[in-house]
Amino acid sequence: MPRPGQLTRSRANRTVKTPGGRTTVHRRKIYTTQGTCAISGAKLQLPRSANQELRMTSSHSARRPNRPYGGYASSKATRRSIIRATRKLHK
Repeated sequence: MPRPGQLTRSRANRTVKTPGGRTTVHRRKIYTTQGTCAISGAKLQLPRSANQELRMTSSHSARRPNRPYGGYASSKATRRSIIRATRKLHK
């Protein structure tokens, strides 16, 4: 039976293998997943994505890069799409 402090929806059951070889259930804190690029599927390098407390206290614009498609597409995919669009214009 978990302690009353563990019985919250912000924690999730995770099966953990102990050093003795048994598997037990630990209730771990749920962290949000890191963002992924909508075009290439690569991980986004967000400035304050590592720490949950920093993410909650920082402003909305500080949580994503200040460039076109920042927080939506990776820098490599954005660069590729901008180059592709300018090449289409100059044909």
